[in-house]
Amino acid sequence: MSIRLTGRHIKISPKLKTYIDRKMSKLDRYAAHIVDSEIILYSENNFAWAEGILHLKHDKIKTRVKAETLERAVHDLIDKLVRQMERFEGRHRAKVKPRRTPNEISQE
Repeated sequence: MSIRLTGRHIKISPKLKTYIDRKMSKLDRYAAHIVDSEIILYSENNFAWAEGILHLKHDKIKTRVKAETLERAVHDLIDKLVRQMERFEGRHRAKVKPRRTPNEISQE
């Protein structure tokens, strides 16, 4: 899974980059669905904003979080993305029906 980091009117420090990489590792268990990910960080009106976009195979998950610091915004954003991926995963599993084996077909 590739991560694209963008800072609007701010510079992203190496420390923040490693923090984001460490937090994004929570999403590795959903890597089969995730094609690409984007994180956009910006500061506006004394608040830090973090926006995350996960590009899935046939869908997109987009989230925005406001906090007082960039680290807190990233923390809340990743937690929110994990919750949304868990919900997506549950809906995806509910749609998939189990396959019937040849033994089940011949018994009918």
